[in-house]
Amino acid sequence: MLTKETIMKIATSEANAGDFPKVVQGFKSAGVTKYEYIVATGMYVFYDADGTKVEAPLNGIPKEVTTETSVDAITDAIKQAQAGKVNFEEFCALAGQAGISYWHADLVEMLVTYKDSNNTALKVEPIPSGKSAEM
Repeated sequence: MLTKETIMKIATSEANAGDFPKVVQGFKSAGVTKYEYIVATGMYVFYDADGTKVEAPLNGIPKEVTTETSVDAITDAIKQAQAGKVNFEEFCALAGQAGISYWHADLVEMLVTYKDSNNTALKVEPIPSGKSAEM
């Protein structure tokens, strides 16, 4: 069964917690099928195939979310994050400025969908598998 302790253990067990593909593989092996990150509260919500829901703050820091959305701004923020030019907190601030209320990570389809406060998908990106994700 999915628990907060399991989520925390996975999130903090990697030598490089910024190694997103490896952390994703850890979540998948623990049974996480999807998670959401809520920008305004800085909270993660994890789900497994049985519908178990676990909330955890992990590295989240609440950020303001604007009502005006910008696909170009979230696209630029994603590119900056993938290039290592911004850290997670900076990325969250940029996402909020782009009007992203939350993102939904589907660990089965390996896609992240960035959504506004009206639940409109503004951007969909593949989750990188990375060599470190291979087990």
